[in-house]
Amino acid sequence: MSLSAKLRRAPQRLVTGAYILNSGVSKLSADDETAKGLHGFASGAYPFLGKVQPRVFVKGVAAGEIAVGGALLLPIVPPVVAGAALVGFSAALLNVYWRTPGMHEPGDPRPTHQGQPLAKDVWMLGIGTSLIADAMLEPAHDKKVEITAALSEKRELKAADKSRRAKRKAKKAAKKGDAQLVKQARELQAEAGKRAAKAAAKTQKQAEKAAAKAAKRLAEMRDEYGPVAAEKARAARDTAQEWAEEYGPVVAEKARAARDTARDWAQEYGPVAAEKARGARDAAREWAEEYGPVAAEKARGARDAARDWAEEYGPVAAEKAGTAAKATREWADVTSTVVADRTKEAAKAAKAAGVTAKEKLAS
Repeated sequence: MSLSAKLRRAPQRLVTGAYILNSGVSKLSADDETAKGLHGFASGAYPFLGKVQPRVFVKGVAAGEIAVGGALLLPIVPPVVAGAALVGFSAALLNVYWRTPGMHEPGDPRPTHQGQPLAKDVWMLGIGTSLIADAMLEPAHDKKVEITAALSEKRELKAADKSRRAKRKAKKAAKKGDAQLVKQARELQAEAGKRAAKAAAKTQKQAEKAAAKAAKRLAEMRDEYGPVAAEKARAARDTAQEWAEEYGPVVAEKARAARDTARDWAQEYGPVAAEKARGARDAAREWAEEYGPVAAEKARGARDAARDWAEEYGPVAAEKAGTAAKATREWADVTSTVVADRTKEAAKAAKAAGVTAKEKLAS
């Protein structure tokens, strides 16, 4: 018997047992009138009790009540035994209630005013029946509890097993997921490498095409503008040469004429010749200063034009322009040198004429 069952039945057994035990103990000291009243009341329901003496009957009822009350109060008495005793005792009392006239309406179990004290014994019948039913159903209840506990334990074990399996599956899935992620990362890396290689190849092809196109365009520009630049350079060179040829002899001729004139004047006029020689020298210097810078400026203009054309029309034009500039520079240097030499010669001649004139005057 479980502790919960004992605690569940304890209130019923304690209250009912104490009530019946007290009733039995009080009947032990009943007087003759009480004994005769109880005997006559019971004899009406059970005629065979009429042969029993009233005091013996009361003593027997008291002993029975004490036995039933003690069985209910003692926890060692099984609930089935205590419930059966209580049911038998209450059934005997209810039978007296039913057989005694005036206790209830005819054919109706509901009590009259006189039958209410006996009719209340029906609660003891209910308590006894409850004890018997509880005791009879307790094994089944305990078995149910045991089965329920076993099933619950099995469910817990299954749940724990499922949890362990789920954890293992989760670990495997995590490992598989990591491996899959690594695989995907490698695939993405390989794909990215392929795309990068394709992009590099495409870029290289585009660069080669662009280089070929630029080379072709440069060749076209060289073919197109190279002759023009060369022609411009040749024209510049010819122009410089023409200017040198045009102005160089003029200056030289002017210098020679000035020299001869100065010499003639020195020989003919003396001091006057010296003065004329100085004038001629100054005139020669002026002519040199006048025409020399012109020729140099023309040469520099031609050189600058050639440089511009060389920068405009490409490497070939630059080479041609360099050649033209070099030629122009040479012509300019030659022309300037010739003019300077002629001027110096005229100055020397004028100086010599002056010296001669002085000597003649002195003599």
